[in-house]
Amino acid sequence: MAGERDEEKDPVEAEEPSEAEPSASTKDDEPQATTSREEGAKTSAEPPRAGAAWATPFVRLERALTWFESRLLFLVLLALVFALVAWISLRGLASPVQADNAAGTVFRALLGAALLGALARFGTSRARIDDEKRRAIVTVVAMAIGVAIAPAWREVGVDRFDAILNWLQEGSSLTLFGGLRGVATRLTLLVALIGASLAAARSKHINIDVVLRFMQPKLRPFVHVAGALATAAVCFTAGFGFFDYVSIEGFGQPKEAPLAEKIAGVRRASSLHFFVLRKQVALDLRAMPEVVFKGVRWDTPSRMNGRAWNTWLDEAGFGERFTAEELVMMKAPPEAEEQPRIAVVNLPGESARGLLIHDMNLMWLVGLWMIGLRVLLRALLVASGHASVEPDAEEPDEDDEPTAPAAAGEGAR
Repeated sequence: MAGERDEEKDPVEAEEPSEAEPSASTKDDEPQATTSREEGAKTSAEPPRAGAAWATPFVRLERALTWFESRLLFLVLLALVFALVAWISLRGLASPVQADNAAGTVFRALLGAALLGALARFGTSRARIDDEKRRAIVTVVAMAIGVAIAPAWREVGVDRFDAILNWLQEGSSLTLFGGLRGVATRLTLLVALIGASLAAARSKHINIDVVLRFMQPKLRPFVHVAGALATAAVCFTAGFGFFDYVSIEGFGQPKEAPLAEKIAGVRRASSLHFFVLRKQVALDLRAMPEVVFKGVRWDTPSRMNGRAWNTWLDEAGFGERFTAEELVMMKAPPEAEEQPRIAVVNLPGESARGLLIHDMNLMWLVGLWMIGLRVLLRALLVASGHASVEPDAEEPDEDDEPTAPAAAGEGAR
């Protein structure tokens, strides 16, 4: 009877495995899951690319330079955007009112549309209007109103903004750089040089790597280092050539003078130029309230006469920088002491406009030499194993610590 009851048992129940005995499929899957977990742990434990320990200081130097240059580039870009926006805005607001000149009206239409559109968008969000369609309609209507009312305030502030623009271009510290436009030009060059240095630090600059792609992987680092040495030599030579040219054409140094004499002459002239810049900034601080807030033109006779100008030169320390003959040339003559005087520093025999352009051109020397230095650092990192010549290789972040071979072995264990 017991045997018959066993035979009559449900076949499904007979085939079910007990909880204590895992199924065959589970047993087969467990080694695979264990292997996958071990491989995942092994992969996560893999350290970053390890290089020679002697190159660790160069890795830290390269990352410190990258940290500094990336933030400097951000600041220079902000200054460039501000200079361009200020130049375009002042030109548009100071555009003269003429029948055939619609530049001022167009700029005011764009400005009004942008301001009223932004205010409408922000106001609808503060009013908790959840309907996106309604918010878009309100914003578009506000922008249309800004365009429509542009002719109504076409003449508002034209004289004031013209006085400000004229002062910035011809009678302020910006005059020493060639005005707002000159500042924007030099900032653009600086952005290009800093960007080139950052690109060279990661081998992202424009280069021809067809030869490297067809070479054996073990030979690529040697070719990369040879190319980096040639590139650095070109950068250093070009930087020296730019300095020699600027020292002759911009600072009046003799062509036959030795390098040490040219460097000393450029240092003296640059020191004098930046002294003039500091004094001109002091004059700008005195003129700014009248020009910006009162709309008085910077060259108006009421601002300064010859006597006040001579007194300012004596009190500002020009006698310590210039000889008595040069100081007499800078001062107003006795017969012109009561006549109006433009408050702009002019050196003897040299105009104030563009005075610092030649000093700014020295950025070519610094920029090219910095690019050459970054190329050499990259070659050292490749030679020491801290960087790869492969185009798709991942680069470590600037905050990552360099990995030495010993540390890599300990991490693997």
